[in-house]
Amino acid sequence: MAKKHLSRMNPSLWNGTGEQPKDFNPIIATYPIDGLCELDISFEREDSGEWCHLCELRDKGSEELLAALHGYGIDSPQNLADTIADVCQGIL
Repeated sequence: MAKKHLSRMNPSLWNGTGEQPKDFNPIIATYPIDGLCELDISFEREDSGEWCHLCELRDKGSEELLAALHGYGIDSPQNLADTIADVCQGIL
């Protein structure tokens, strides 16, 4: 899922420094987890100016937020995969 998200929203694997490429898209993308939950992943710029990723696990029916975690970096499949695993741990 992390590789899929980066290939869709940050295919050039921009690390957040320098000029933002045109293929970078920080908006929320939603991925199904199972029949009950879905995961929203987006990129955000923090007050410090650094970019991070945000993973929000939601109930698919009610859209209730079940868990949310920020992770550092926007160009690492491993960092994003770790955050995805962490936000889903204990819920699924």
